[in-house]
Amino acid sequence: MELLVNPTSYNNALDLIKLGVHQISVGTKELSTSNSCVLSLEEISELVKHKNNTKILILVNRVYFEPDIKGLEEFLIKISKLDIDGVIYCDYAVNQILFEQNIKLHEVYNPETLVVNYGQIPFYLENGISEISLARELSGFNMNEIIKNKQGIKIQINVAGYSYMMWSRWYLLSNFAQSHDIKDNLVNKKLFLTEPKRESDFLVYEDNTGTHMYTNYNLNLLGELQELYDNGCDTIRIETFLHNEEWTNVISEIFLKAIELCKTKSMNQEFIDQSKLALTKYDKVQSRGFYHMDRKDLIYLSSDESEK
Repeated sequence: MELLVNPTSYNNALDLIKLGVHQISVGTKELSTSNSCVLSLEEISELVKHKNNTKILILVNRVYFEPDIKGLEEFLIKISKLDIDGVIYCDYAVNQILFEQNIKLHEVYNPETLVVNYGQIPFYLENGISEISLARELSGFNMNEIIKNKQGIKIQINVAGYSYMMWSRWYLLSNFAQSHDIKDNLVNKKLFLTEPKRESDFLVYEDNTGTHMYTNYNLNLLGELQELYDNGCDTIRIETFLHNEEWTNVISEIFLKAIELCKTKSMNQEFIDQSKLALTKYDKVQSRGFYHMDRKDLIYLSSDESEK
């Protein structure tokens, strides 16, 4: 099992390399979204010189349209000449370009919500995809079922950070402000959407790539890590989007230690409790997400009461 972290800056990337983080992902302004570390091609070229044993993956995780394809192709060709280890994407345009240009990189497919069963895996393998990131909405039973039937592909799971809900290319906050004559600048600010009938708020953020919506809680699957490790999960990912450098370093150290404990089956409740307590300084609400969701808890909507 390896740990993947998206650093918050170039300097933070160097810090994570010193910590011994197995993989880090960095992005660019033009071709990445939901990204905490925006680097230029020159900075990426410099970073790989210091990577030591850490793998460097590039986030090319936007949805691309026809005007974007030429620039995307040129970028992929350029980074393929650097000593990087792979790319993370959600748009099959990346996969197609890598195939057409005969670029051999570790391909991580992360569409956020679409990878939901192991019946899809033969298609991914056929198309040269090396690793898939499972949807967050899956229960632990479903996650582990996919891991046990991974058929040679690597499985990645998000274990910490805000949970992604939606991304829109529209500038929803700016448009709302304009239509309601709101003078405040709502761009590049961590905001919360509140509804009167909901106990929980939603984290909303707008940047140059559009509008992002996340849950207000931080996912924390530290207590479930031993089970994921034993079943053969290959990569765990910490989502650092909208978090700071201090939080990123602290939680990376915790999960690196946790992986070592899992190797010797030494993970214990005391370590889990102490780690979660340490994180309360940064995370007011920590959740295990859908991991322990029970089918009995699902709500089925029906017009016929007898069908429930």
